[in-house]
Amino acid sequence: MIDYCLAGFMAPVYIGTTPQAFLLALPLIAVISVVYKATKMEEIKFAPFVWQVFLLFCSIIVFMVLTAIVLFVFMKLTVG
Repeated sequence: MIDYCLAGFMAPVYIGTTPQAFLLALPLIAVISVVYKATKMEEIKFAPFVWQVFLLFCSIIVFMVLTAIVLFVFMKLTVG
């Protein structure tokens, strides 16, 4: 039983470096947004909470995309 549980850690799933692999980060970003806003908001009401989570979720995605673009341009200018 223990060996079966540890198999996932001994042979991790290959994700790859394709643009589609970025989609696997979306659930993690959503969970981080929910937990962060739940700990930072003084009073949690449904509509403002969902709006704040949505804003944080979108800002994280925008920052990640901008960072990827900057790194791509930097790589193209320095390497090729």
